[in-house]
Order: sequence, then structure tokens, then C-alpha cells
Amino acid sequence: MSNSTSSQPSYSPDVKRNKGISPLWILPIITMLLAGWLVFKAIHDSGQKVQIHFSDAQGLIAGRTTVRYQGLEVGMVRSINLSEDLQSIYVEADIYPDATKLLSDKTRFWMVKPTATLSGISGLDALVSGNYIAIQPGEQKGKPETDFVALESAPVDLFASEGLNISLKSRDLGGISIGSKILYRKIPIGEVYAYQLDKDNKDVIIQASIKDEYRSIITDESRFWNVSGIGASIGFSGVDVRLESLAALIGGSIAVDSPDRGEPVQDSQQFKLYPDLKTAGRGIPINIVLPDDNKISPSGAPIIYRGLEIGQITDLHLDQERKQIIAAAAVQPAFSDMLTDGSRFILEEAELSLSGVENLGNLVKGNFLTIVPGDGLRSRSFTAIRKAEFNKQQAKSISLQLTADNSFGLEQGTNILYRGITVGEVTRVQLDQEQVRFDALIDVRYQHLIRSQNRFFVTGSASAELTDTGVNITIPPAKQLLAGSISFVSEGSGKTNREYQLYQSRSLAELAKYRLSGSQKITLVTDELPPISKGSPLLYRNLQVGSVSDFKLNQDSVLVTLSIENQYKHLLDSQTVFWNRSGIEVDASLAGVTVKADPIKTLIKGGIAFDSLPGVVNRHNDQWLLYKDFKSARKSGYAVTLTAPGSSNVTIGTAIKYNNIKVGEVTDVIPDFQHDNVEIKAQILPEYALQIARQGAYFWLPQAEVGLSGIKNINNLLSQSISVRVGKGELHNNFTLHEKPKSTDGVIFTMQSETRGSLVEGTPVLYRQMEVGHVTSVELGEFADRVITTLSIDAQYAYLVRQNSVFWNTSGVDVSIGLTGANIKSGTLESLLRGGITFATPEQAQLQPIAKSNQSFYLYPAPEEAWTKWRTAIPKP
Repeated sequence: MSNSTSSQPSYSPDVKRNKGISPLWILPIITMLLAGWLVFKAIHDSGQKVQIHFSDAQGLIAGRTTVRYQGLEVGMVRSINLSEDLQSIYVEADIYPDATKLLSDKTRFWMVKPTATLSGISGLDALVSGNYIAIQPGEQKGKPETDFVALESAPVDLFASEGLNISLKSRDLGGISIGSKILYRKIPIGEVYAYQLDKDNKDVIIQASIKDEYRSIITDESRFWNVSGIGASIGFSGVDVRLESLAALIGGSIAVDSPDRGEPVQDSQQFKLYPDLKTAGRGIPINIVLPDDNKISPSGAPIIYRGLEIGQITDLHLDQERKQIIAAAAVQPAFSDMLTDGSRFILEEAELSLSGVENLGNLVKGNFLTIVPGDGLRSRSFTAIRKAEFNKQQAKSISLQLTADNSFGLEQGTNILYRGITVGEVTRVQLDQEQVRFDALIDVRYQHLIRSQNRFFVTGSASAELTDTGVNITIPPAKQLLAGSISFVSEGSGKTNREYQLYQSRSLAELAKYRLSGSQKITLVTDELPPISKGSPLLYRNLQVGSVSDFKLNQDSVLVTLSIENQYKHLLDSQTVFWNRSGIEVDASLAGVTVKADPIKTLIKGGIAFDSLPGVVNRHNDQWLLYKDFKSARKSGYAVTLTAPGSSNVTIGTAIKYNNIKVGEVTDVIPDFQHDNVEIKAQILPEYALQIARQGAYFWLPQAEVGLSGIKNINNLLSQSISVRVGKGELHNNFTLHEKPKSTDGVIFTMQSETRGSLVEGTPVLYRQMEVGHVTSVELGEFADRVITTLSIDAQYAYLVRQNSVFWNTSGVDVSIGLTGANIKSGTLESLLRGGITFATPEQAQLQPIAKSNQSFYLYPAPEEAWTKWRTAIPKP
């Protein structure tokens, strides 16, 4: 066994060494490379570390508070630490690599957080995303820096860089704060971004920015004033309270205006900020030299034109030689055309005298100026004069003399009035032999009132006169009772007399007028003499303008001669009508009894009246007609003739009405045997003749209608009347009287049917039981083989009728009886009484076109059941 074991051959393995890198090392190598790349990226992305010092850490959160530049995130707060001296905190922040170029020793940081003030709310974006740190690089490139001290708020120069920057100088800040708006015509055009005291600590300098789009508004002539708070002034005219908008009241605002065209301004231009609108002197600046002792308020005294304030006094000062008082004022630009060298400024002062009180409020508020515009060249410098001096200068234009037998208590200074308005005054009263002479001056503006036949009379005292019409008592205004006055009537040519007579009363002046003016004769013709006599008055609207001078019999009429004063002859024209005005007029009707008494003089002596009544026949040949009374004259209007059928129920006295208003009356009814007609004579009242009696007028007999829809023309059940629609042609006097009203415009269609049924003229046409038209005629066809019915569809509903529409008769009741029972079909109750035609349009994929006028349709006697269920939609064109 040992031999067999030792005889086995020995085997040794062949071992080889691998000289390459094992694949097992690939994974660790990739891991190391990835870790190195991540480390490199973390170092690269961390950017530049900086330290920012804050007074407190409110709102700062490590890992969440961002650093932003113009809204873009450029960094992140990594940690918040307390400084070594425990006086502040600082944060360590990473500025991203792309934003490191923002860092320099000129860079500034500040905290942005939501802030609410009276002027508004800022930092709203921080309210959503949280507080953040804002960064602003310097305008100039600086040295590298990583340690910064944050500002308490946003830097002021950020606002200064936007738009036009200006500064306003004021005595105090008032209600202005940062963020206060600058308003132009109440539109915000800028805002205040800073304020501080000036170098001398006497005034406040307010920094503001104007938006670029409004830069052109600000010029070197612009005025700024404070509109914050409430302004009030108290005087005799009441309490004037000025309240701006709620925003201006709470946060303060500044208003601006540019009175004149000025030159554009550059950045940092300084303006004065006025405390209010009055002191701002908004408008065109002017200078006015004032009289001494003028009592003008240096701030806000108004400049008045015809009661309207057009400017204000802004300041008072002496000239360089200290001899004159100069008022600086501002006039609204709309009145710049008044600022010429021909305009005059008048000092209005308070006056207390027996003749009246003027400008009483000036005792409290101070005097003011009024302007009298004049022609000339443009001017900005003026001289004011007192009102008395101005009136004196104006009054010297015209001088005249008045003579009278007595002075009537009038003295120097007595006003001369025309229709209650002062146009001049008496300058001197003196005795000239047996007469009293008054020297007077008339304002040049009223020169045209002084004519050749003027009559002057005293109006400064109460008077009483006993006349035929009663007692006339005249009491002038209290002002004239105290001081007396002279009035006048302006008549005659434009030639001015040197001397005029002064009468004691107006009535004496009128009598003098009659003696000077003369009269003319006119003749009236009448069938019988009214109760008048010679001297009976001729009246025009109760004013005596003449009298009856004579009357005589002429064949079958009476001629009455009147005398009318020449001053009233212009009252006679082609439409004048005369009537008797004697006694008492009694008008009895269903409406009641009206009694009208004439003046006492006409009751005693009789009288004739006249007036202008268009449309009344007023002449017979060349002579005027005299009617027995006004009612007869008024009824004698424009005569028209109506031709009517013999069956018309019209009688004398039948009223002609327009919209139920009586405009005329039938005066006669004459039968026309030849034509089997009736001629109706009527009179249209004068005041309506020009509108009614024209070509195209339509007269008809309205009939009473009683139906389920209501009652119409119920008055015609008792008495017939005639209705009329006005025409638009020329005057006309022959018309046709129709039995029915004129049908309204509509679209005409014809229906063909085998029988008439219950159709008559006026039968309604229905669409879904709404009346959209009516039947205008029903007649036999040309060959008597059918019935032709003509329909008129209202224009507004004509589009409902299509070329394939179906029409059927809905009049009466349809009763059918069979084995299953009785079937009763009927339309509406109205259709049972009046009849009716109904139509509908079949429901198809495509709506047929609108039917053309005069298109013919077949009228079915009854509808099929499907027709009543059609609900075809038809759009309105």
C-alpha cells in the first residue's frame, strides 16, 4: 500500500498575478468624485459671506429671510448672532455668486416689512412672503467690503431718482407726511418722500417727486398750496366750510396749479408752499395800486365781476419810495381777456346813509375790488379808484336840465331811475326866476335812453288818485320814500334835448304824452248798436287806449267810429278783433256758472275791447267787424266744410275735439240731395286754426265701444262728437268726415276662404292670442267663387308672418259629436264676441323668409291639432 501511495505523481497549481485595477474599485472612485463635485458646488454656490448689523432681529429668521435686489432673490440669511458689546445683532448671509458684483463699500442694506401709516400702506409683498432684506448698490464703483450696517428705512435718494424732483419751502410742515400726495385738479401726480429743516432751522424743506408723465405740468409759474385738514370762514354771508377728500384730511396733500404759461424747470427746483388756496394766489399775477385807507385784507380779499369772484388779493406792500400801496393779486386764467389797460378796478366800501346801506359785510370782512372790463393792450399793472370817483367820471358824459314849478323836496344827490335802476343823479337844484331848475348827469352807458320825447316825473313819494276804475294808490320802495327819486319814460327819436319838463306824478306825465302824441280814427261795422255812448272807453286788455267818438246808421248796419291814441296804434294788426265790452258776462254750462263783471267805467258808459285773435274773420270789406261779445268773437274762428254720408248723426253744436280737447264746433248742417251727402259747416277756434285746418287733417266720428278689453268713447253714448288728427300741409277748408279712425300703418296681406264666417272689418288678427293686426276689408272675389279678406299686420309684428305661415279662423265655437262623446273647442272669450284670425309658422329645420306685402294665403275654417302646438322660434330682425 505504501508503494502504491508513493507511486502517485505530485500536482502543483500555476498561480498568475493580475497586474490591472480591479473593477471593484470603480464604485468607490465615482463616489469620491461625486462628493468632491458636491463640495465644490456648495462652496461655489455659497457665494460671498457678508455680515449685516441691525438694531434688532425682529422679523429675521435664519434660513428663511432672503436678500433681494429689486424683487429678485440674491442671497440668504444663514445665521443670526449677538454682537460682542451686546448693543446690536448681526446676521451672516450668503450673497449668490451672480450678485457679488453688488457688494462694495457703497452698498446699503435695510429691512423691508409691512408698514401702515396715515398716508398709506407699504411693503405689502413682505406681508405674503415675510420680511426680507433689500440691497442697493452704490451709484459709483467702490472698494470691496463684507461688513455692513443696515439702514433703519429705505434711503431717500431712491425716490429722488424717479421722475422730476422738486423741493417746497414752508413755514411749518402742517399735515404733510412722507407719502402725502401732490394733486393736480385732484389727480395724484407725485408724492412727498422726505422733509427736513433748512440750514437756519426756520423753515421746512419738503422733498417731493413728480411722475415723468406729469413733468410738463410743473413750470416756473406753478403754485403749490396745502390742502390738508379743514378750512372755514365766518361772515355775514354765512359759514363757508372747505373740506378736501378723506385721503387729504387723513394723510395730508399738496395741490398745484400753473396759472400762466411758464418755462419748464430742472431737477431740485424750489417752490414756495402756501398754507391754503387763497394765499397761494392761484391765477394770473397782477399788481394794483390802492388808495390810502383802503381797508383791504392782505390775504384773500376778493376781486368781483358781476357778483362772481374772479380773483383774490394775495399780499399788500409799499413801493420802493414808500408812497403807494401795492396789492399783489391773482386772477383766474379764464378772465385773462379782462386784464387790459382799459379796464378799471373799483374799491367797494361800506356805505350807510338815508338812501340805503351798501356792502355792510365789509365792516367785518374788509373792502373788496370790482373790475369794469375795457378795451386795450394786455396789462398786469393797474390803479384802483374809489366808487364815488368812478361814478363821477362816468356821469360826466351827458348833462341835461329839468324844469318844474316846484322842487318837490328833491335835493342834490337825488337818483334818476329808469325802471327802478339808477342811471344818473341830480347835481344841483336852484331857483331860476319862477321855475326850479335841476342840473343832472346821466351815466354814459345809458345815453341811448335819453330821447326827444322823454318825460320825467317824481317817484319818491306816495300818491293816490280817484278814477273811474277806483282808487289808485302808489307807494314807492322805502329807499325812495326816504331820499326821493326821479324816473322817466324813454320815447321819441335819438335826438337829445337840452331841457325837459319834470312832472309831479306819472299820471301827469302820461296826460302830457296824450297831448303830444295825437290819435287816429277807425270805423267798425255791426248789425245793431251795442250799449255804448260817445266817450265810452276803448280797452286793450283792460287798459284804456282810446274812446268812442261817434256812431251812425248806414243802410242795414251801424257804423261806430273810434279814436285810438297814436302811441297804441301799433296794437292794431291783421289779426285784431273788436267786441262789445258792456255789462256783465254770464256763461252757464254743465261745468257751472261763470260771471265776469267789466270795469265800473264800462258798466256805466259801456265800452269796446279788442285783442289779437288769429283765425277770426275781422273785416267786412274795408271796415272792422264789431262782435256782440267776446264769446261770439272767439267762436268766429276759421270756417271749414266737412262732407259726410247722409247717415251721420251730426247736429248743430256738435263739438270737434283733438285728444278730447274742444277745438271747434259745428255751426250748420246742410243736406246735399244731389250726392246723397251732408255738408257740415264748422268753425275752428282761432287759437287752433293754424294747426287743425291744414291739408292732411283727418276727421272722423268716434263710436262708443264696449268690450272685454274695456270701454272706449263712452261720451259718444250720450252725444256725438267729431275727432280730428292734425295735418301738415297748407291751410285748407274742405275735408271729408270719415266714419272710422284712420288705420295705423301696417303690412297688408290677403286671405282667400270659401265662406265669410263671422269676419267683419276690425276683426283682430292673433298670434299666440296676442292681437298683432286687424281685418281691413271683407269682400267677394272677382269671380264670386271665394271670399277675399284683407289683413293689416302692425309693422312691428310683420316679421312673424313667413312665406309658409298658416292662417285659420278662430271665431265662434267648434262642436263635434261622435260615439265617444262631444268635443267642444273655442278660442278666447274676446274672439267669441269679436271673431278672430290666428296664424302660426310650421316647425322646420330652416326658417322660411318673411312674407312680402300683399302675399296671399288660404284661410282655413279650423286648425288642425298639430298647428296649435307649433312653437317655432322667430328671431326679431
